Amino acid sequence: MQDLVRELIQKRLKELDLKESRVSIDIGRAASYLQQYLKRGIPRELKESDRLKLGEILGINPDQLRGPSSPVPARTYAKTSNNNHHPALPGRPSVKGSAAMSDIGHNSLDRIRPLPNTGRDLPVFGTAQGGDGALIITDRPVDWEVRPDFLARVEDAYGIIVTGDSMDPECKHGSTAIVNPHLPQRNGDTCIFRAHADDGAVHAIVKQLVRYNDKTWYVHQHNPKKDFELKRSEWQVCHVVVGNYNRR
Repeated sequence: MQDLVRELIQKRLKELDLKESRVSIDIGRAASYLQQYLKRGIPRELKESDRLKLGEILGINPDQLRGPSSPVPARTYAKTSNNNHHPALPGRPSVKGSAAMSDIGHNSLDRIRPLPNTGRDLPVFGTAQGGDGALIITDRPVDWEVRPDFLARVEDAYGIIVTGDSMDPECKHGSTAIVNPHLPQRNGDTCIFRAHADDGAVHAIVKQLVRYNDKTWYVHQHNPKKDFELKRSEWQVCHVVVGNYNRR
């Protein structure tokens, strides 16, 4: 039987020029994990947590990674005026830390959709305060914004409403951080880091990336000034903040 899931993963790896070993590490697995899955069929199916992380990195709806041979609907990767998938969050709540964000996910936008002919097609996700200073992200957009010109052709770009002032004045409480999930992170970038739990919850923080290696993100916050470390095995996703809408 044709294995459409593995074919789709291999296609996206090639299109994004990503190495199996690098992506395996980014989803919190051993470097050989994806090679074993794609070439030897081990494991037979991806775990839920791996599907979520892999879907984010590859820009694929995690639901398209279910089963070894389930049909995969055709996808296009150019921006359209009528988005009908979840561009930034895979449809689950989210993130641990000081500002929240979602999954560059890809479920239906369900309830709140962009109004036609308004130019507002950038989904904005809300946040709620969680424990230990963490913010939880809504699983659907709470609003839509006008897309900046530099994101005109970027699929899955999104905004997140910032809660808290740990990155003030760059990202003020109540402002909207604008994210390009496809940009490679660089030292000095302000980024949204996401952690995916096995129960499907996603936690996120907004911090400045100082440096990183295969195991650790070294980050900085402005208020109060503080440097600390995030384990990449726990904080699997790093998306670059490319702008900020501040209405106050």
